[in-house]
Amino acid sequence: MAEETRRVPAFLSGPTTATAVLLPLRLYVGYWWLKLGLSKLSEGWLSADRYPLNDVAKTLNPPDWFAVTFMDAANENTLLFQWLIVLAELLFGAMMLAGAATRVAGAAIALMALIGFIAAGYNFGSWEIPMILISLTLAVAAAGRYLGADAILRARLVKVPLF
Repeated sequence: MAEETRRVPAFLSGPTTATAVLLPLRLYVGYWWLKLGLSKLSEGWLSADRYPLNDVAKTLNPPDWFAVTFMDAANENTLLFQWLIVLAELLFGAMMLAGAATRVAGAAIALMALIGFIAAGYNFGSWEIPMILISLTLAVAAAGRYLGADAILRARLVKVPLF
């Protein structure tokens, strides 16, 4: 007698309870960073004749060591830094939303939030600390294994490092 069973797709089965709980966090973080990048894109951060990064830098209160190293480099290469910021926010936000390479995306988002935290002068009441913690949690847990591109690649037995 032929056994016909309805199988759950591989990317929805397995030890997914922990990663299923992280799905709303992953979607929120991805949406948040993608929205941040899109807003900068619509404000004209990629145009060669405008430098909104300089206006943002004036509102910050970084420590001296950060101002000398990072902020001076950003002032000398403003257009390059504007492109890097916008592309990183768009890329890592989209990666987190899609669940693609969430370990890499989570670590990169945590690093961007850490840079923002330091540039703001260690403002503990801001959004950066929770974002760092959430992003690191998503990176460690490989949150893309549930309803994400990481899960689809894993189900197809594609060996990609850092998944």
